[in-house]
Amino acid sequence: MSSKNSINLLQAELFPKQALLTLKRVMLGWGMIASIMLLAVVISQYQLSKSSAELAIQKKTKAIQDSQLAALEEKVRQNKPAYQLVKKLATIKLLMANKEALHKELTNPNTTYVAGFAQAMNDLSNMHSANISLQKVVIDRNEMMFSGMARTPEAVPTWLALFESSTVLSGKVFSHFSMQENDSNFTNFVVSTTSSEVKK
Repeated sequence: MSSKNSINLLQAELFPKQALLTLKRVMLGWGMIASIMLLAVVISQYQLSKSSAELAIQKKTKAIQDSQLAALEEKVRQNKPAYQLVKKLATIKLLMANKEALHKELTNPNTTYVAGFAQAMNDLSNMHSANISLQKVVIDRNEMMFSGMARTPEAVPTWLALFESSTVLSGKVFSHFSMQENDSNFTNFVVSTTSSEVKK
């Protein structure tokens, strides 16, 4: 049988309890928090610095683009079309409008005098006389007028007599007729179906 030489009178419940918060632990905690905060500040500062640099670049780019835009707008304001080109364009537009109106009139099936006009012009071409020079021909629904110049006064009645061979002009009553000798010893004449067309 073994013998016990010592007796432990210090029981576990008699040991002093360890404090949860010690100075060392508090200092360590504050150190970790300070390190985290310092790291966050460094990261934030880096991001702020990077954003500021990008903003500066964007502002510089915008300033360049604004300058280029202003220069282009000034060029657009100064880029005015030449007067001659504008005038030529207006003339072309007017000619196109007149041609469209004429085409519409010529292709209108309700217009009865179109065929008569074409036939009358064909007849006048067939009745060409070396002594007669036509300067103006008006063939409308209700009136006709021919004006021009003749070598001799006798050439005009001779030329008018040829109207009897025309399918369109024959039977027309040309009630107004005038002749006048010009400075070149030629005879200016006007023959029409209405007095409003007789012009000296």
